[in-house]
Amino acid sequence: MTVDVSPSHVHIGFKLRCRAMFIHMQRKEIGATRRALSTNSLSAISITGVLLFSSLALLGAQEASSTNPQASATGGANSATVPAGTRMMVRMIDAVDSEKSRPNDRFRGSLEANLMAGEVVVAPKGTTVFGRLLTAESAGRGAGGQLEFDLTDIMINGQMHSLATSSKQVQGEGASGQTSSGARTGAAVGAITGGVGGAARGAGAGAVAGKISGGTTSGERVNVPAGTLVEFALDHPVSLPVATR
Repeated sequence: MTVDVSPSHVHIGFKLRCRAMFIHMQRKEIGATRRALSTNSLSAISITGVLLFSSLALLGAQEASSTNPQASATGGANSATVPAGTRMMVRMIDAVDSEKSRPNDRFRGSLEANLMAGEVVVAPKGTTVFGRLLTAESAGRGAGGQLEFDLTDIMINGQMHSLATSSKQVQGEGASGQTSSGARTGAAVGAITGGVGGAARGAGAGAVAGKISGGTTSGERVNVPAGTLVEFALDHPVSLPVATR
């Protein structure tokens, strides 16, 4: 039996094979497209879930902050910002003395009144504060003693927190009865009325001043004894935790 393989038969067979290959390639492309669409959909769903979770978390934090009356606009929960210029009346626990103290010596005091931030009591009366001696000069021939000190820390809830206050400058009189030429601007000496229960007064400073024995050639010794009331003011705003009751 003779098989007739004419050119027309060969051409038809070739066309059928090409069509089958084309259909196969189309099916592969359709499958790849479906898989890509499925992956993109899952990614979109995941991103949407993360965004939704973040929005809910932020909303919860805002509601918690608005319901906490002790939260400051610039501080965290249970903290408050005490503004610059706030006055702090302090009763000295440790004495400072121009004849005994040295620069960088530390001293303690206690708040004589509540430290406030608006209506919030940040630190109650009796809270311990700490300070340092910036200047401590003994009285000499013709020159009075000199002290300068400020506050550096406050103890709240058992932890130390830094702060910066104005300094107090105290200058003793020289042998001529005038403050020595080394007195800083605004320094003055004021006697404390009522002993250690009185308050330090003067142009930004005050202390107990007593003549040093040895004639009229020596200046005054400057002493701020324990129990003296001294007023400081915050130089900068400070964020502090609110003391627990």
